[in-house]
Amino acid sequence: MKYKLRFSSSLAVCAVAVAVAFYFLIQFLYAETDCHFGTQLLTVVLGLIAILVAVSAFDYNQQWPISALHTSTNAFTHYVQLKIIRVVGWWKLRKLLQATHHVSQAQEFFLMKTLKKYAMTEYGIKHKFSEIKSREDFVRMHPITSYSDYEEYMDRIAKGETNVLLPGLPERMGVSSGTTTGASKMIPICHEFLFQFLTEVLFPLMYVGAKEFELHSKLVRGLFLTYAPKWRYTEAGIPMGPVSAPLKLTKAMDQFNVAFTSPSVCLDITSEQECTYIHWLFALKDPYLCSIGANFASIVYYAFVHLEENWPSLVDDIRLGRVNPDLDIPIGVRNTLNKLMKPNPQRAHELEVEFKKGFDGICLRIWPHCQQIASVSTGPFVLYVDSMRERSYSKGLTVTSPLYTSSEAFIGVNIWPRDENQCYLIHLNTTFFEFIPTAEMDEPQPTAIFPEQVTIGEEYEIIITSINPLYRYRLGDIVRVVRFVNQCPVVEFVRRKGQLLSVKAEKTSEVSMWNAINQCIKQHWTGKRLVDYTCCENALLAQLKGGEKAIIPYYIVFLEFDDGSTLLPDEKQKLDEVLQSLTFPYESFRLKQRIAPMVVHTVRSRTFRDMRRFIVANSMASANQLKIPRVVSKPDHLQYLLDHMIGE
Repeated sequence: MKYKLRFSSSLAVCAVAVAVAFYFLIQFLYAETDCHFGTQLLTVVLGLIAILVAVSAFDYNQQWPISALHTSTNAFTHYVQLKIIRVVGWWKLRKLLQATHHVSQAQEFFLMKTLKKYAMTEYGIKHKFSEIKSREDFVRMHPITSYSDYEEYMDRIAKGETNVLLPGLPERMGVSSGTTTGASKMIPICHEFLFQFLTEVLFPLMYVGAKEFELHSKLVRGLFLTYAPKWRYTEAGIPMGPVSAPLKLTKAMDQFNVAFTSPSVCLDITSEQECTYIHWLFALKDPYLCSIGANFASIVYYAFVHLEENWPSLVDDIRLGRVNPDLDIPIGVRNTLNKLMKPNPQRAHELEVEFKKGFDGICLRIWPHCQQIASVSTGPFVLYVDSMRERSYSKGLTVTSPLYTSSEAFIGVNIWPRDENQCYLIHLNTTFFEFIPTAEMDEPQPTAIFPEQVTIGEEYEIIITSINPLYRYRLGDIVRVVRFVNQCPVVEFVRRKGQLLSVKAEKTSEVSMWNAINQCIKQHWTGKRLVDYTCCENALLAQLKGGEKAIIPYYIVFLEFDDGSTLLPDEKQKLDEVLQSLTFPYESFRLKQRIAPMVVHTVRSRTFRDMRRFIVANSMASANQLKIPRVVSKPDHLQYLLDHMIGE
């Protein structure tokens, strides 16, 4: 009845607007010949406004389905937002595609604009930005850099010094998670970078989603699994934390976030487990949920595991219209959430019936309009996508990886979300790119090439110049070029450069290790379903134990299976044999006995899920940023894994 009343109101507005437009039309047609021109113009303008209102009211009436969480105000706000997003998103995507026809010009335009902006900073004067007239000049005059080249500048900015890298102080100091590189990095984030994310990246992707899935084109909400960031402040009072998280919560945020089910007060909940519970609670209330998203596929996977374990309590809360009293959340947050809850026994019954049938294809059974899971699902996150498919959580949904970004820069957008091979068009209008060929990657000052010069099928390390500002900065990501759109390369993420096992310069990549594990699961470990894995070099174990390194080095691998089972000795040996068959350098060193057989350990159930919480609790990383490292480099992480081994 509530929705019928809303639709009747919009139709009534439409009818009144049509009548008003007709009235002004009559006034214009039958106006006196000597009527003042200004009066006639006002009549035309008011008539056009009335027609626009009528068309908008009729279009608003056609929006169905509509989120069960929407109030009339929310619905209208959402409608206006969608129209703005469609227009801006279409325009920005068009500009990006136009740039693919003239890559060198587009890249040089961005570069010159960035250098001009920072030319009078200390860094810009030192590197003679004002004398650079082309991208060739820039490459000739400015060296390739890494984070160590900026650390002194970052410290000075953090202490409040201005005109160092930026003319003033940054909006915030973005902090990377440090879970794959071993150390967090501080990056000065300017306001323009955050605005770019909204207009140049997010809006075009939402426009693509509207075209491909009819997402963001109806008044339905999505679930986005996000968690409380860890904020600290520098000596000068500059906020330090994740790049994408809001600095503070306001009531206005709930009006802006009308496209998502979770209220903004969720970000006041510091525990990942409790926050996940609240995310699910409000998503389950809405039968018209259209999508599920998170920064990484691992977040979505572990959230589904949480749902499978906690659905009875969630159903009870929906039935009773309350938040579980056993949740450890602040009293103020609880009171705010309880005000948003109302008893809904009908929805609770619908959910209970479906949950009792099991989790095979659960999404489409409880949310028939849900079409997409959107998160980074390439590279090391393929494991979690496979796990969601094996458990049938994502059955019937399209799993997409919409964007490729980092704390330092925007890299690319995926404008082909339905493609099986998820890849990214590099974003020419937000970042200046160079690419280091494989043969040059180990050089301190390698020869880099421009985007239009790369070769399909080859792998490259990315160099970026960003407005943040970083110049000819080695990002540490390895990508493969899969095709071109006009002159612009389309890339897929391969691996992080530092995520290697190399005890004798053999450089075994995380891709090779994952392929070996995957092959063992399919061919040698019958019935095993992998949850997660990581590995390290034995030198880290020696560092942890305070002993000498082994005479012959070796790899250590940790595996978790969903049933908490272990492997027999000969099954563990298979992983070493398969890895040898896949990587010649490793096989060569093994045959020469320069590398000893790898040691394979299995860990107890929930080890990696609990390890996520352990890392968050003992680092600057938030749950939004966390990536389980495929090569462990920290002794405390290794100790955690050793403490959770099965029967060893």
